[in-house]
Amino acid sequence: MKLFYLLIVFFLHSSFSFPDYPFYNTSLPWDVRVDDLVSRLTLQELQEQLARGTGGAPAIPRLGIKQWEWWTECLNGDVNNNATSFPATLGLGASFAPDLVGAVAHAIASEVRAKYTQFRSEGKYNVYQGVSCLSPMLNIMRDGRWGRCEETYGEDPMLSGLMSKHVVEGLQGDHPRYLLVSSGCKSFDAYAGPEKNRLAFDAKISTRDFRTTFLPAFRTCVESGTYNVMCSYNSINGIPSCVNSGLLNGVLRKEWGFKGYVISDAGAIEHIITGHKYFNSSVDTVTASLKAGCNLELADEGKTTGLVFQSIVQAVKEGKLDESFVRNMSKPLWYTRMRLGDFDPESMNPYSGIPISIVQSKSHRSLAELAAMQSIVLLKNDGGFLPLQGKTFNKVAIVGPLANNSRAQISNYSPLVDPKYTSTPLSGLVKLGKEITFGAGCVDGTSCRQYEGNIIINAVRDADLVFVCLGLGDDVEMEGMDRPNISLPGYQQQLLEDVANYIPPTSNTVLILFNAGPVDLNWADNSTKITSIIEAFYPAQSTGTALFNVITNNKPYGLANPAARLPFTWLKHDNQIPPINDYSMKERTYKYFTSEPLYPFGYGLSYTSFRYSNLTMDISILASEPVYGSLTIHNIGNLYGDEVLQVYISWLDSPYPTPRLSLVSFSRISIAPGKYNPAFFTITAKDMAVWREDDTGWQIFPGRYNVYVGGQQPHQSKTINSNVLTKQFIVSGTKFLGKY
Repeated sequence: MKLFYLLIVFFLHSSFSFPDYPFYNTSLPWDVRVDDLVSRLTLQELQEQLARGTGGAPAIPRLGIKQWEWWTECLNGDVNNNATSFPATLGLGASFAPDLVGAVAHAIASEVRAKYTQFRSEGKYNVYQGVSCLSPMLNIMRDGRWGRCEETYGEDPMLSGLMSKHVVEGLQGDHPRYLLVSSGCKSFDAYAGPEKNRLAFDAKISTRDFRTTFLPAFRTCVESGTYNVMCSYNSINGIPSCVNSGLLNGVLRKEWGFKGYVISDAGAIEHIITGHKYFNSSVDTVTASLKAGCNLELADEGKTTGLVFQSIVQAVKEGKLDESFVRNMSKPLWYTRMRLGDFDPESMNPYSGIPISIVQSKSHRSLAELAAMQSIVLLKNDGGFLPLQGKTFNKVAIVGPLANNSRAQISNYSPLVDPKYTSTPLSGLVKLGKEITFGAGCVDGTSCRQYEGNIIINAVRDADLVFVCLGLGDDVEMEGMDRPNISLPGYQQQLLEDVANYIPPTSNTVLILFNAGPVDLNWADNSTKITSIIEAFYPAQSTGTALFNVITNNKPYGLANPAARLPFTWLKHDNQIPPINDYSMKERTYKYFTSEPLYPFGYGLSYTSFRYSNLTMDISILASEPVYGSLTIHNIGNLYGDEVLQVYISWLDSPYPTPRLSLVSFSRISIAPGKYNPAFFTITAKDMAVWREDDTGWQIFPGRYNVYVGGQQPHQSKTINSNVLTKQFIVSGTKFLGKY
């Protein structure tokens, strides 16, 4: 009997506990555990761990180490799985609500963790089934034709950086020992089109533009504690990002103190050879990649052999890599896995207990709806036509290729569409009419190369109200697919004009747009037949419900009163856009654009109005001191609403080139009708610093600085119904801040 019990104890121990190695000992410090684990690996095992970022790093049974998947996408939900689908990243950027963005990230991470626990119990370790997220994406939307604009937070580095901070914190959680999931900031760096030849493209960038525009958001992400950074497909001034030691070792690790791992974009290592032709052998490429600071190769999905990093053993044999160096390069990967709970009993990790029922839970669906509402930008509202509170119409027409297209209203890198939880404009707005007519008009989706005008004309002919749903979708803009221009695709412009020409003279038309990059709206903006224009971006599963709520303003406390702002400059014409392969920032983004846009960065209307007053701030400081300011915002309308306070500065006396304006602070504030709300802001020393002409670092210079405070940019011809306050402060002395 004693032998029987001993056998039972042995069986339970071998089945449910970890092997007796120090790296499984939870009482030891993390670095001791990592060092012990790495010391036990053979060079061949190390090679496979560093090469197999895709499709599961192999298990090591002799040490009890399980398979691990490094590729999971968490941008707008748990990608390619049944999960809650949140608005596109660009729409979340438009919300100007970092706390909301953080809450969305935390919800996504909770679902990813619950799914991971389920997958792990089933022995599944494939792409999109892990807890190592390759999110957020922090590339700057410098060209609206770029196919991946939807994945960014817009064109401003400060806005993108602050959003990334909340995303990193939301994804990784706040447990003192364990990560909910690990975050990863991509794609580092200067990756913003063109897509067509991205695997061989060389971005030629001045140091000033690189430091001022492309690097800051990534720096904020690193400062926020991200565990990984993805090196991009492109070269920067002749050097592919994943072998760019100045970028990965110099800026990322030395200047910013990054301690995590660098993972390549999918196939980027291979294309150093085949695309950039920078090296002609795998041995030289893996040697350069590791020495430059890239820890992990992510191959194209499905590829597990013939990988560049599978030449590590050969590189060591040839004396090009030192084995101890390879071991050290693996340590951030094992440390991340430990912090994700991979080598601890599940009972110690509270995140292992997140139930699968959290996926598409009521609270997450409500959050998706709120995020969609708070991402919607009202661009035009003639005569205050919206909101339609308490109104119904005899006949409402809902037309266009996005009126009932559930896939096109969801952006790239999103979960699978679940019809149970998905509403479209047609299903959401049907309550506004006693009679509803519908017509897509475009036979082939948003490309709209085949147009059935008679269907549109018949649908709108006797309508009292028409909603026209136009835009882009994955048929027109997505990864791998830039647009040649900003025109509405195919016959969409004709569709819009047909509506305007055939509706009754007393009827109203509301244009609802689903897109990331801007489209040519000059005709619609100027036409008296188009009463209102709504920019919805890609609102995802709650599209119809969110649109109904915003159009009727039927939520308390101004939750459905539009307050989002454009996170990019909406240009008028193609001739305002430089060539997409020109990486100079001249005439790009609000910071350097000198012509008149159709809608400026930071623009967005509300159903109420605000007035700014009582601006007080420091007017004389020493270099390196901050400026503190306060003001009062008054809701002068009769509706509850949010206001987005925006603070910009300009340099009047800088000896070096500066942006024409720079956003330095913003906040989204909810204000009851008739109420006054105090607001505060800080302008930091780094906000004032200018990159030196000799490229030695950042410096604060003496002189005058203008400050503009309001709900929009100053000096714009297209304005919202509020004022902008202006003051000036003077800096005495100078302060060199170095590189950061």
